[in-house]
Amino acid sequence: MLKISVLSAMMFWSVAAEAAGFAQKMDVEIGVFDAAAITLEYNEGGGRYDIKAAVATANLFDTLYPFSGQYQSVGKVLKNGELLPEEYKTSNKTRSHTRRKNVYYDKKGKAYKSVSAKDEREKVRLLDNVPPTADAADLQTVFAELVKNFRAKRSCALVREVFDRKKHYKVIIKDIGRENRRFEGLNRTENAYQCSIYIENLKNNNDNILWDVSAEKPIKVWIGYDDKAKMPYLLQIKIDSTPLGELKVTPRTLDFK
Repeated sequence: MLKISVLSAMMFWSVAAEAAGFAQKMDVEIGVFDAAAITLEYNEGGGRYDIKAAVATANLFDTLYPFSGQYQSVGKVLKNGELLPEEYKTSNKTRSHTRRKNVYYDKKGKAYKSVSAKDEREKVRLLDNVPPTADAADLQTVFAELVKNFRAKRSCALVREVFDRKKHYKVIIKDIGRENRRFEGLNRTENAYQCSIYIENLKNNNDNILWDVSAEKPIKVWIGYDDKAKMPYLLQIKIDSTPLGELKVTPRTLDFK
């Protein structure tokens, strides 16, 4: 009994010691408008990862087009450091409709089934038309891989082709150097890593403004790194121009797990 208790304690300690993560709350500005609020949370430990985000419109945007959404990807972290996604979950609510979708991955990390619902009318689809070049099925998993790679290499460089049955696009993330300046949102001066993200349309995705804007103009991202927590975190996200003006995401909080 004592041996079992000691072994259990050792296993718990090893898992806890491996655990790492961060959480941030951010404000979104588009032009002169305070448009939305975002929360982002990443957790890794015990050979698993869990990344989730939530977004909700605010102020005038919430009056004109109320929207709230939750996005989550979970899976395994393999011994070689690669991520093996297991499930992607999303749900959102507008003034008119409630939608949700789950994408399921097989043991090789390939998406094979989606279950979606609009106002509780559920549809199950097999993803049997996945292009052979596609190596991801949701953007959330790509961001989880970005966090994981940055922890290991201090580099943003990553290219993934995403196919989720409706949208087919390529995510191209590049390192573009360092910038030492003050970031007002977190009230700190950092020699930040600067990255650019392009989202290249591989089919007609015109139902999403992000796809159109970021295909021509990069999403600029500034990333900090905490040596003690051994975790990256967001300092700022910006798109120089959209049809409504500059888009800027400003983190206001930072908590390490």
